[in-house]
Order: sequence, then structure tokens, then C-alpha cells
Amino acid sequence: MAGDLLLGIDQGTTGTTALLLDHESRVVALRTSEVPIRFPAPGLVEQDADAMWASVASAVSGVLAGVDPSRIAAIGITNQRETCLLWDAASGVAAHPAIVWQDRRTLARCEELREAGHEPRLTRTTGLLLDPYFTATKAEWLLDHVEGAREGAREGRLRLGTVDAWLVERLTGEFVTDPSNASRTLLFDLERLDWDDGLLDLFGVPRASLPRLVNSSGVVGKTRGPDRPRGGIGFLPDGIPVAGIAGDQQAALFGQACFQPGMAKCTYGTGAFVLLNTGTAPRFSSNRLLTTVAWKIGDETTYALEGSAFVAGAAVQWLRDGLGFIASAAEVEALAVSVPDSGGVVFVPALAGLGAPWWRPAARGVRCGLTRGSTRARIARAVLAGVRLQV
Repeated sequence: MAGDLLLGIDQGTTGTTALLLDHESRVVALRTSEVPIRFPAPGLVEQDADAMWASVASAVSGVLAGVDPSRIAAIGITNQRETCLLWDAASGVAAHPAIVWQDRRTLARCEELREAGHEPRLTRTTGLLLDPYFTATKAEWLLDHVEGAREGAREGRLRLGTVDAWLVERLTGEFVTDPSNASRTLLFDLERLDWDDGLLDLFGVPRASLPRLVNSSGVVGKTRGPDRPRGGIGFLPDGIPVAGIAGDQQAALFGQACFQPGMAKCTYGTGAFVLLNTGTAPRFSSNRLLTTVAWKIGDETTYALEGSAFVAGAAVQWLRDGLGFIASAAEVEALAVSVPDSGGVVFVPALAGLGAPWWRPAARGVRCGLTRGSTRARIARAVLAGVRLQV
């Protein structure tokens, strides 16, 4: 590679972060751009695809300020995982707002499938559970509710995919995903490492609408500069290889150097996620943890067990935006430690249902134990304690 810098793009739920690394993995520059989230009705969580793309452009442009783009040897992408998009194959325009992983609109459909006895087979094949968290019921909902979507998807005129597939196609024109993201869809066979035809039929998702599967590491395409078809991209030059794709939590497991079986990490973002490297064979939990692909490099696939807490940083964001307790997320620590305890206030952070090990998507957040002595500081401390106890 001629360049001496690597560009990382992390398209997350609340923002996009771009960073430049040198060949010693030292951070040269970093920039984050927030992404708005919409809550059209209780349980519904959406994002505008154009706003997501604008946040990528803003973060990348910011991190490259004063840097010659020719120094970029390759780009790696990580992303919020189960969020589902439907877009036009020719124009790249989204046909509906992205349905975010926290969305609960398909709760009734998941219950219907569970009552019909499908969950054991789904878990054996995919390592997942029937929950609105995962992508398949979101894709099914889009096909049922967007006019002409089912026909367009069958004919390959419309694409269905997670954020990585949408981003890579916008950057390079290649429609691909890797196993770490595919394994979060409820459509992917963990052992065969391919889309499962029986599950595609169950959810009514045409194979023609899904991305081609590629390794987590390896060149999958090159950026299309401003003069290329469909306008290309204005914030990167032509020809930079996109050489890595991984879902955000698996990327964090790798980034924390958890390369050996038995090594684990927990990262705190919008949610908090514990992942344990289990080696080159899928292991299944007796405590309702998820089995997932960590990454596939060359011919070797590494698997992980995962425990998901849906709300971590999102609880702090709620204190800021929903309640107006703080002006910025950074203020929450000083507020919480200004009191010795929560004064009996208890907060259950089920603002998007409860994840592992309960898997109760209909659960709602609870704040109790309030007295006249309950202050902003005590409530903030209870919120952070609730997140900690989930983990």
C-alpha cells in the first residue's frame, strides 16, 4: 500500500466517527458527527438515511482537513448492526427511513412466530432469538409496508441490507456484507456461512435483494470519486480500497485484541455489549446469550457469545434530550458523583425493552423510589447504576 494512513469509519446509532491511524495504530486525527434519531410513536425508532450519509461526509471531511487524501492506504468500516435499510439499486436513494436496531414495531410478529414454534430452529441455525432487535422482521415489515417493495426486491431493483452494506455500496458501488453483520439478521446459517433459504422463505425476503457475502478483512471495492456514475462521493478521491467490514461490537472485540478463546470485552455506546471469543466453532448458551460470528479472515471463522444491554449511553442522552437534566453528556459524571448514593431512587433502563438474558421487548423503563429529597443528581446516579447493573 502506497499510503501511510488508514481511515476508519464507525457509523453508529447516535453519530459517525472517522479516525485516521498510522501504521503503528496511533490515532492521528478523530472527528465525530451526530446523527438525529426519530421516535415517530412509542416503540418506533428511525433514522433518515440522508442524514446518516451526511454525518459520514461531515466526519470524514473533518478528519481529513489539512491531510492529503492520497496518504490513505485503505478504509475500514464498522457500523450499528441490526438497523435495516431499503434502497433503490440504481439511485441509492432510501425508500423508507432506516429502522433502527432499537425499534420494536415487529413485536407482535415475533410473538406470532414464537407461538408457531419457529424459535428453536431459528436459534439452532442463526444463534439468535426471536426479537424485534434483529433485522429479518424489520426487512419483512419494509417489504409489506413500502409500496412496490416486494416486487422490486424480487427483481433486484431494491436492496435490503444493514448499514455496512448500504455504506459500502455508496462508497464503492459494490453490494456486499460480511459474516459479522450477516449473523445479526436471523437469515444467516452460522455453520454454512450463507443465507438460509428456509429462513428467507419464512420472512419473505428474496435472496436477490440481499448483499453478496465477503470476508471481514480484504479489499471489497474502491471508492468512486466525484466524476464517477451516480455522482460518486465528493469527500474522498477515486480508487481508495475499502478493505475491512465488521459490525461495531465484533470490531470492538477485535480492536480490544481479544484474539484468543476466552477473552472478552464490554463496550459502552448507545447500548452496552459483552462479547466473549469462543474460537473457531459456534458455542451455544444455556443462559439466553447470543451466538454470533465475530469475524472471518481468510478461511478461518471466529465466533463469539454476546450479552446485549440495549440502553447505556442512550440513557444519558435521554437525561440530556428527554428530561433536560444536563446540557451535554459529559456533565453526567460530575452530577452523579456530587451525591454519595441515589437516595433510594432505582432506575430500570428498559427504554428499548430488555435484552439479555430476559429478552422482553415489551418491557418499559421504570424510575421508582422517589421522595421529596430526590434531586437531579440522585436520579442521574440511579440511571448510571441501572446501566451498570444490566452489564
